[in-house]
Amino acid sequence: MPFHPINAANACVRRARRFLALAGTKLPDTKIKTDLRRSALVLAVTAVDSYMHWLVYRRISEVRREGDLPKILAKLEIPFSDFASLADATIRARREHRDLRPWVQVKNAVQRRLLKETFQSYEQVGQALSLAGIEKGWSKTGDALGMKTDDIKTRLNQLVHRRNQIVHEGDIKRASRPQRLQYNDVGQDEVSADVDWIAQLVAAIEQVVAANST
Repeated sequence: MPFHPINAANACVRRARRFLALAGTKLPDTKIKTDLRRSALVLAVTAVDSYMHWLVYRRISEVRREGDLPKILAKLEIPFSDFASLADATIRARREHRDLRPWVQVKNAVQRRLLKETFQSYEQVGQALSLAGIEKGWSKTGDALGMKTDDIKTRLNQLVHRRNQIVHEGDIKRASRPQRLQYNDVGQDEVSADVDWIAQLVAAIEQVVAANST
């Protein structure tokens, strides 16, 4: 069975829920519970990012078959060194009288480029949907999810902000004159609701993607 973007996203959500389940058990240190919740939130946001990366990568294969290149994907910047490597490989293959699969190298170059991108926030996800050739992606997702796009934007960006507080700042509470180490609050029910919402969001995006493929 082929691997699809939704498989990557669902794997992240399952892992997030395993962290939450463990956080709900009896543990020797309550601080472990809060860190498990933080890990669950990070993995949940990763579900969106992972889905988008796999979606755009899959789109490259479709471009090869159909020749339908989205405008924003056509403008993707690729390092000159990747083109030079492709040219060198073509020359070597010609000398050795063997077939070359240039699209494999193209896809690898695009994947390396995309690994430098983050597709988590509302704006970034919109860009990824455009790269995948999906027009009005957010409005269609809002219809599938039953939410206004402004509400999706607010909630998703808030979750990405919380993710960044954890990943980039250790979730340490900011203060103008800190006297002691304090962490931001992270509740079990709150994180569980956030993980569930992200799962619903990804399912709605998948619905839009599937409709675009028919």
